[in-house]
Amino acid sequence: MTDFKTSATSDAFWLKTLYVIGFFLVFRIMDVVLLLLTVTQWIFQLLTGAANPALVRFGLGLSLFLAQITRFLSGATEEKPFPFQDWPSSTPESEANATE
Repeated sequence: MTDFKTSATSDAFWLKTLYVIGFFLVFRIMDVVLLLLTVTQWIFQLLTGAANPALVRFGLGLSLFLAQITRFLSGATEEKPFPFQDWPSSTPESEANATE
């Protein structure tokens, strides 16, 4: 019971709670951004026959950002995602490192 009381009265706990709520809302917004990116890339491929490289790079960075948010929200890490750290690198090498 003392652990509960300590957590409930801890400023750090409530600050983290605000970060969790905020990053959950950012995650939901980025979900819509991902949908728009998907539709835009689909249209681009329909018209040109190839993926837009700029959208591919942005999509890779977005996927890594969403992975950072997921790790933070699930408690797998205490590191807060962007903007508290750099935007994830959007190079093909970073995708290989993200899956390890």
